[in-house]
Amino acid sequence: MVGLLRVVYKSFEVMSIMIEYLIAFIMSGTPVIEGRGAIAYAAALGLNLWYVFPLAILGNLIIIPITFWLLDLTHFSDWVYRLFGKRFEKKIKRYTKQFETWEELALLLFVAVPLPVTGAFTAIAISRILNLKKRKSTVVIGAGVIISTTIALLLSLGIISLL
Repeated sequence: MVGLLRVVYKSFEVMSIMIEYLIAFIMSGTPVIEGRGAIAYAAALGLNLWYVFPLAILGNLIIIPITFWLLDLTHFSDWVYRLFGKRFEKKIKRYTKQFETWEELALLLFVAVPLPVTGAFTAIAISRILNLKKRKSTVVIGAGVIISTTIALLLSLGIISLL
C-alpha cells in the first residue's frame, strides 16, 4: 500500500511540474508577456530553462499567423485609418523611401529587443498598418522572437548582464 501511495504522490508531483511548463508555454503566446516573460516566469519558479526555451519560442511563433489572420478578419488597417486618417498617411508618404530600404531590419530590431510592448503582437499590428508583405513580415517577426527569447534566456542564466 505504501508503494502505491509513493507512486501516486510522485505522479502528482510530475503533473504539477508539467503544468508549470504548460503555463510557461501559454504565457509565451500572450500579448506583452510573450517568450521573454515566459522565460522570466520559469526562472522565478526554478524550472529548467533549457526545457522552457523551445516551448517559449514555439508558443510565441504559433501566434504570429493566427494574429495576422485575426487582424485581417477584423479589417484592422481600416480601423486605424479611420482613427488617425490623413496625419498618419502624410507621415508614411514622407518617409516611404527610407522605410522601404530599412523595413525588415527595423521590424527585426523592434521585436528582437526584449522590452515590454516590442514583441510579436505589436510588430504584427505595425506590419498590418504599414501594409507590409505578410510572408516577409512573418519570417522577420519570427526571427525577432527567437532573438529576443534567446536574449531573455541568456540574461536569466546570467551569461550576459545589462550592467
